Amino acid sequence: MFAWLGTTDMGGVIQPFLEGVVSGTAITLAASAGAFVIGLGLGIVLLLARISPIAPLRAFVVLWVSLIRGTPALIHMLIAYYMVPALLDISISPVTAGVAALACNTSAYIVEILRGALGTISYGQRSAAYAMGMRATQVWRHVLLPQVIYRAIPPLTSEFTILLKASSLMSIIAVPELATVARNATLQTDLPLQVFAITAAVYFVLLFCISAASRVCERRVSRMLPHGH
Repeated sequence: MFAWLGTTDMGGVIQPFLEGVVSGTAITLAASAGAFVIGLGLGIVLLLARISPIAPLRAFVVLWVSLIRGTPALIHMLIAYYMVPALLDISISPVTAGVAALACNTSAYIVEILRGALGTISYGQRSAAYAMGMRATQVWRHVLLPQVIYRAIPPLTSEFTILLKASSLMSIIAVPELATVARNATLQTDLPLQVFAITAAVYFVLLFCISAASRVCERRVSRMLPHGH
């Protein structure tokens, strides 16, 4: 194997890189998944605020989405790691800052994805639910939210793949994720092509598995919903 990677005497350097790929991949997946779950929760809250009758809440969401989508994710990363701790006089780990930045970033996209999915649901379903005596919280929990999530699965999957690739920005704040491992390996070896080829292959496998999992999830959620959703 080391023959393809360069020369057999590079094994002492390449072997730690291959081991680092495993830990870096785990950190990449954990950070991306954590940021996505938090971002999804924030997205749902922002969606409720966006469609609320309270004008200041709607204005806040519009401003949040505009600010987040109008600035680079790298800036969010630097703000979370350097500016926020300085302003609050606290200390946070690079991983925490990275996950927080990614979660805030993806929430601005998720809220628009969910709002678009909600717009495809006919108002008649809500009217029928209210006519049956359901409260607003019950309508959201049992009628609207399941359909919104189902209809949003494809774009949410795309957003997660974008988020996973954006997690490489955490290397700027020294989080030992996959891109950081690859960058450090290129500094220690003279094999950048091989190192980045392996790294790209790992990203491809991860994204392929995520896309396959989303299709399975979409089919299962479809079976759980009433016919004619």
